[in-house]
Amino acid sequence: MKKILLPVLVVLVMSVSVLAQANIGFNGIGVKVGYVMPEDPIESTFGFGLNADLGTITPKIKLGAFLDYWSKSYDYDYGYGASSEATFSVLAIGALARYDFTTSGNIKPYVAGGLGLDFGTFKWEWENPYTGDKEDESESDSEFAIHLIGGAEMPLSPTMTGFAEVKYVISDPEYFGIFVGVMYKLK
Repeated sequence: MKKILLPVLVVLVMSVSVLAQANIGFNGIGVKVGYVMPEDPIESTFGFGLNADLGTITPKIKLGAFLDYWSKSYDYDYGYGASSEATFSVLAIGALARYDFTTSGNIKPYVAGGLGLDFGTFKWEWENPYTGDKEDESESDSEFAIHLIGGAEMPLSPTMTGFAEVKYVISDPEYFGIFVGVMYKLK
C-alpha cells in the first residue's frame, strides 16, 4: 500500500500545479475559408468553418473546437453507359489540443490534433439507362475522424488574430485542406 501511495501523491501534486496554470473557458471565436482536396473521385472544392478558443491547459497547450463544412458536385460514371450528377458534402465537428512553439517574432507556429465527428452526405440523380426515368437517391453516414493540423498565427490587432493552417483528416473520405482565417479574442 505504501508503494502505491507515494506515486499517487506525486501525480496529484503535479496535477494541481498544472490546473493552477489552466485558463479554461470560451476565450475566442473565429471564421475560416479554405481549399479542400478530398480523395478520388471527389474533386477539390472550397470550404469554410468556425473555430473556438477554449483556453489553455498550460501556457503552451491550448484547447479548441471547430465546425467545418465543404461540398462538391461532380459527374459520376457508374458504368453500363450511365452517369449521374453526384453531390458529396461533409460537416465536421470536433475538439483539438494545440501546442504552440516558442518564437521570438510575431508569427507563432503550432501543431494540433484532435477527434471529430464527420457527417457525410452523398446524393445523386441519375437516369435509368433501361427505362429513361430520372431517379434521386441519397446516403448519409457519420464516423469518427482524426484531424491533424499545422499552422501559424499572427496578431492583427489587440483583439484580432490571423491564422493560416494545413489540415489532414483521416476519415472516409480522407481529405487535405489549406485554410486562412481570423480569431476574435473575447478575453
